[in-house]
Amino acid sequence: MNTYLPFVVSGIATGCIYGLAATGLVLTYKTSGIFNFGQGAIATAAAYLFYFLHYQSGMDWAPAFVLSVFVAGPLLGVAIEPLARRLAMQRTAAKIVGTVGLILLVQGLGSILYGSDTIRVPQYLPKAFEFIRVGGVNISYPQLEVTLFGVLAAALLYGLFRFTRTGLAMRAVVDDPDLLAMQATSPSSVRRTSWMIGCTFAAASGVLVLPFIGLNAIALTFLVVEAFGAAAVGAFSSIPLTFAGGLVIGVLAALAQRVAVGNPTLAGLPGSIPFLVLFLVLLVLPRRKLAGPAAVEQRPQLPYRAPGAVRAVVGVVVLIPLLLVPLVVGSDKLPYFTIGLTQVVIILSLGLLVKTSGQVSLCHAAFAAIGAVAFSQLAVDHGVPWFLAVVLAGLIVVPVGAVVALPAIRLSGVFLALATFGFGILVEQLFFARGFMFTSLENGRAMPRPSFAQGDTAYYYVVLGFVVVVSLLVTLIIRTRLGRLLRGMSESPVAVATMGLSTPRLRIIVFCISAFLAGVGGVLYGSSVHFASSGDSHFSSFYSLVLLAILALAPFGEPWYALFMGVVSVIPGYLTGANTVYWLNVLFGVFAIQVSVRSRQPEVPAALRAFLERFRRTGAPPVSVPAPRPAPAEERNGAVRPGLEVEDLKVRFGGLVAVDELTFRAPLGQITGLIGPNGAGKTTTFDACSGLNRRISGTVRLHGRDVTSLDPAARGRLGVGRTFQRMQLGDSLTVLENVALGQEAGLAGGRVVSQVAGRPRQWRETLGRAHEALESCGIADLADRQAGALSTGQRRLVELARCLAGPFDVLLLDEPSSGLDAAETAAFDEVLRRVVRARGCGVLLVEHDVSLVLSLCTNIYVLDFGRLIFEGPPSAVAASPVVQDAYLGTSALSIDEAQEATL
Repeated sequence: MNTYLPFVVSGIATGCIYGLAATGLVLTYKTSGIFNFGQGAIATAAAYLFYFLHYQSGMDWAPAFVLSVFVAGPLLGVAIEPLARRLAMQRTAAKIVGTVGLILLVQGLGSILYGSDTIRVPQYLPKAFEFIRVGGVNISYPQLEVTLFGVLAAALLYGLFRFTRTGLAMRAVVDDPDLLAMQATSPSSVRRTSWMIGCTFAAASGVLVLPFIGLNAIALTFLVVEAFGAAAVGAFSSIPLTFAGGLVIGVLAALAQRVAVGNPTLAGLPGSIPFLVLFLVLLVLPRRKLAGPAAVEQRPQLPYRAPGAVRAVVGVVVLIPLLLVPLVVGSDKLPYFTIGLTQVVIILSLGLLVKTSGQVSLCHAAFAAIGAVAFSQLAVDHGVPWFLAVVLAGLIVVPVGAVVALPAIRLSGVFLALATFGFGILVEQLFFARGFMFTSLENGRAMPRPSFAQGDTAYYYVVLGFVVVVSLLVTLIIRTRLGRLLRGMSESPVAVATMGLSTPRLRIIVFCISAFLAGVGGVLYGSSVHFASSGDSHFSSFYSLVLLAILALAPFGEPWYALFMGVVSVIPGYLTGANTVYWLNVLFGVFAIQVSVRSRQPEVPAALRAFLERFRRTGAPPVSVPAPRPAPAEERNGAVRPGLEVEDLKVRFGGLVAVDELTFRAPLGQITGLIGPNGAGKTTTFDACSGLNRRISGTVRLHGRDVTSLDPAARGRLGVGRTFQRMQLGDSLTVLENVALGQEAGLAGGRVVSQVAGRPRQWRETLGRAHEALESCGIADLADRQAGALSTGQRRLVELARCLAGPFDVLLLDEPSSGLDAAETAAFDEVLRRVVRARGCGVLLVEHDVSLVLSLCTNIYVLDFGRLIFEGPPSAVAASPVVQDAYLGTSALSIDEAQEATL
């Protein structure tokens, strides 16, 4: 037992450092909604400052510690808070890139100033070489001092957060910043205080860990990144559990180090423990624990897509100089161009995932490494022909991509990025040095070139051929059903799920394709430098961060953004200074922060856009292929069929009952109203009916079938379509593409084959239905406009048209006339009547326009505080004293009078 106690003691001290960094991270995340991937950069900056003050300038450790932690930490918090405030309005990818930019900036500057090699520093804490003996175990004074400091700091933070007015304000700013502002407390000041404390904790962790691991930018950054696992244990919200998680991870890592002694197969296990914990916790943590603070996101910049003819001409124009490169550059520079082309393939694989599907991956360097190793084993160890080995190596990476995609089934946004980052570091720590990976040899594995392309010039053309093929493949994917679904999922994942698309399978598909391409890119890169080794920076976890930052900076659409990566890769060939790569990282970091905050890139000038548009082919809308439509309800067996039926529905959010024992019916062939004041539970009811919230009691039936346990996609395929109170549209998609998703999402469904590709006839039918729906809603002239450029009223009509384009016979319309003017509302009234008559569908209408509700609905249900208080025809609703008191606010209303009012 005594053989393990020293490791437990060491683990507790290290765990306290993890806990400090993690609690600061959780505090800033809870109060600002920004998960700071740059927490390690703050710790690294403080460590460099302490090293300069104490070890270089000779300042005593105590004032140097105070300046580095309690002065620099808060100042960094003050500087970062405005950045976090602006990032909070951006989309998830921009939030991640902005904080990753901090890592690149600090790592680059630190390596420029102090080099990339680790600088070992002596322990600076008092009695550095003295021990006390407890239970037969020697405990050093630094270990004891670090532990006491960590426990005391965490206890003080918990006390501040739970028992002071400042802590109350910090909790309130998470739930309702506007209400906090009404209490004469500035939400910005509260968040600034949180960032000052969070950065102070990060600074303390960096300075305290310095003597244990030495001064190295990447090592310091990633050591604090290990605190992410502790934050996961605390469910990214609980300060005590987060600090305890740090202690547990520290002890487990120390014990793993004891077990690994003398066992080479477990050599990477101790450093992998935090990332194993992170990955596993993210897989098992309930989804409700992973819901970040709510924030209104800024609409992204609308990208311009040039006409197809223009894009084809530009492709030829770009290819010509690439073909001439070996003829105009020297033999000493050509390898840099070849490496640049290999990175083009990798960035295209990442772009398919990030730019097209909206999922952030931070492990693409690991995919490339696995592909390179698989290729070497196939080509060198087993003699597989070169081209076949390249393809097989990419296919070997596919199941790895599928494993990484498993968290994508239940995670999204920052937590998916965390899971992939943890996976990448796990692979690097645990497997890189193994015999089946890069081996322990300095040169790693041999990476042969094809027999006909041994020279640099011939191999350059081989790689260029792969770039052309991959570029065409990515472009083809985006233009086919798979690409349309990915773009729809990226910008309106909830909407496409309710329309019948199984998004978990789609996420796995795109991860697998992306992993395949990254694996091929890794093979091409390894063959360009003849070897693949664990020390190659292109395979490191840090390089995954660089890839994401470069992708964020790259202008233009697919596949042109990848050329930016090629240009960047060539720069070190011409700027040959020892610090060129580090200066590039500094620039990437600065511009990544700037681009993330602005969330905008240079736009195509209006004059050039007008010129290019002259080459866009236009034509008449495609003729719709006849397709079966739902027959009017009264024509089916001479009776009205049941549509949506809800019995005894109860929805709770913690102790709040949002919907209480609600029973209603929305039959086919008529329009049913569901009204009530704000907060009555109407949208909550819609979420329960469409399957977005299945933590309910009661029964939901569709066409007489119990669908209570079915997910939103399954209910969509059975005929439930809906619009949303907060509109769910793909802003960068055209109106026609948005509306077409109403049909195509259901056709894709949950089968892999149907999600990847559809028959041409299906696409013609989909376009026909989309144009028909646009005509019905009076917005056919908007077909080629981007949805993000439309007014609120126009966007409402696009959502309605999307429902009408699909095969839905039960429509849940959530405030569809909001934002419409009087003429548009009248037209909407007529559209809805015509659709119900022609298609026999049932409509459940939530609406605040009383004239619309009373004129359209056959029957109306009235909610108040989640309970049904009245049911009946419009005349009875208008005359009911109960409704008048609870909702209408009048003592007596005729229908005519009610139609003059607004609910």
